Amino acid sequence: MKYDKAFFDQGVDRRGTACEKWDGMSAREGHEILPMWVADMDFPCAEEILHAVRKRAEHPVFGYTDYAQECGRALLGFLERRHGVKLTLDQQTMMPCVITGLKTAVLTLTEPGDGVIVQPPVYGPFYASVRDNGRKLCECPLNRDEQGYYTMNLASVEEALKGGAKLMLLCNPHNPVGRAWTREELTALWQLLSRYGAALVSDEIHMDFALGDKPFVPILSVAQEESDRVAALTSASKTFNLAGLQQAAMLSRNQDMLDKMKAQMQNAGVVQGNIFGMAACEAAHLYGDAWLDGLLAYLREAEAIARKELAERLTKAVLTPLEATYLGWIDLRAYGLTTDEMTRRTREHGVAFTEGTFFGKEAGEGYLRINLACPHAHTIEAIKRLEMAIKA
Repeated sequence: MKYDKAFFDQGVDRRGTACEKWDGMSAREGHEILPMWVADMDFPCAEEILHAVRKRAEHPVFGYTDYAQECGRALLGFLERRHGVKLTLDQQTMMPCVITGLKTAVLTLTEPGDGVIVQPPVYGPFYASVRDNGRKLCECPLNRDEQGYYTMNLASVEEALKGGAKLMLLCNPHNPVGRAWTREELTALWQLLSRYGAALVSDEIHMDFALGDKPFVPILSVAQEESDRVAALTSASKTFNLAGLQQAAMLSRNQDMLDKMKAQMQNAGVVQGNIFGMAACEAAHLYGDAWLDGLLAYLREAEAIARKELAERLTKAVLTPLEATYLGWIDLRAYGLTTDEMTRRTREHGVAFTEGTFFGKEAGEGYLRINLACPHAHTIEAIKRLEMAIKA
């Protein structure tokens, strides 16, 4: 199979498959809509993955499932091959999704009322993981320059630590602002957290989408001691478009911390894997490199197309520099519309983006997030509709 531009240009019709992105949105809006919101991809999975799932489906029993060691080994091999991180089987554990890991970390590593640091604008479930579990949300907003480039505000992080914050939830690479945090940034952050004895849990689900010159830097390549209270969360769900199969992984060299989080999940009934998720993830991590490399080339073109279309159609819009992820963060504040008004207008014009306020009420006001993991024709059409909506 040749995973080239023609392969990704063809896309795939997902309508009528109980697809949240297409079917769910159209049902809610009451009409057909071009969905550029939820972060999954409108591309077929790699043939190698489909083959593995079909082969497992040929066996006539789908009973209780144990976590297959081969699946774990495939993940660890992938991490070492593509990101230079070496871990052992006992330093990782399965979970249904990264959000499970965020909530598990909050419940395990903090007590009710403890402070947990997040960096707005950031993926919505970061906030919910803290608030829903009775912890204190410590918001340390990122700094932003006029070109839309974001950096960490370590002074704000230190103030939260002085106030007693016990845990930080990091988004690396950062959703929605597209930063690939550098080794220097992550080292400075970890040194600061270490001084105050705080733990760090890094959501690295977008680890395979470094699009520019900066590589993805795993947090476990920065904090390498077995005593470091650090964990990383990742999944093939973003990289290989497998979100519906519900499998992710928690990684840590701190065995005591990892064991406690595993026990927390087991207490909530997270005790086994999805048989098709394991088959798909194992195949993805063993044989998915060619598909992924083709995808990355296609996404780089998508970012350039989106930037060109926005520059021509909405000259006041600022598309944040996209170092990583396939998610564009568009600043539309210059047009004087609230996020609610933009959302109403865009959906009336047949296109759906993710509201900026999903990532923070203040930090996201006046922004929209666009999902570029779709055929280029969809990206162009979406920005045409965005222009009509903004200028209506």
